Amino acid sequence: MDRTHPAPEAGAPITERNGGTLTTARSALQVLALLQERPDGVKAEEVASVIGKSLSTAYYLLRALCEEGFAAHDDRGGLYRAEFRPPPGSGSADGVPARELSLAALADELFARTHKRSYVGVLDGGAIEIVEVRGRQGLPRLPGMGDRISDAAHASAMGKVVLSLMRDVAVDRYVQRGLKVVAPATITDPAVLRAQLAQAHRDGYATDVEELASDFCCVAAPVFNRGGGLRAIAGISMSRRAFDESLDVLSRAVREVAGTKLALPARPARPRTSSETRSNAGRVPSMVGKTSVS
Repeated sequence: MDRTHPAPEAGAPITERNGGTLTTARSALQVLALLQERPDGVKAEEVASVIGKSLSTAYYLLRALCEEGFAAHDDRGGLYRAEFRPPPGSGSADGVPARELSLAALADELFARTHKRSYVGVLDGGAIEIVEVRGRQGLPRLPGMGDRISDAAHASAMGKVVLSLMRDVAVDRYVQRGLKVVAPATITDPAVLRAQLAQAHRDGYATDVEELASDFCCVAAPVFNRGGGLRAIAGISMSRRAFDESLDVLSRAVREVAGTKLALPARPARPRTSSETRSNAGRVPSMVGKTSVS
């Protein structure tokens, strides 16, 4: 938190000229709408500017949303993001515990269900950033990929998940740049890749079979929010033998765990103008870009 503009203490009132609970609630909804429009996150200063309130009020509203499970704060970058996490002790109306999970809990459950190295990634700056990893020491990680998947999306299950949700024109532009060879089994035939993406879209999950490295396979599935937008990508890695023997069981587990992560409905995107459509027609960032997959 910004030391020069500390947030008010818990329970401190919000002072507004037109005052009242309704005004405070309206401001909170404005902040929540802004967070949903900016999945990459926003800082408190930007929130204050957009809603026309003081910085301390912005901090107060953001903290309240975090405490109620509607937002999350990234201490590293100082960014706030929309994220639905049920408050402690909460459950559904029928008494069944709520199934919404944080990204960290999603990775935990994925590893618990599969006993394979587990990953959760999010779109960030035209690439997939691996934000959560679980697995025992000795289990293989994404070879040569580090924590980001960018120009080798076609060779990874997590990348294929995102590509399978993109519009055809965006996939075409990705393919036109050339399909980078990462391993001997990397797919370089555009027709084969498109067929795999179509199958991934139908099945709800994608795979890569030694396309990143020898004896290294992955299964991944999309994590959608309640509005149908892509929230994250969940994946696991394993040996070729484990892949061949257990694909049905593992792919079902990945899809089921991925389906437990929900968020608030995405705010409907405003219609694009003809000029915006023309200017964005040729934009495909490094991997999937910021192309909408909602």
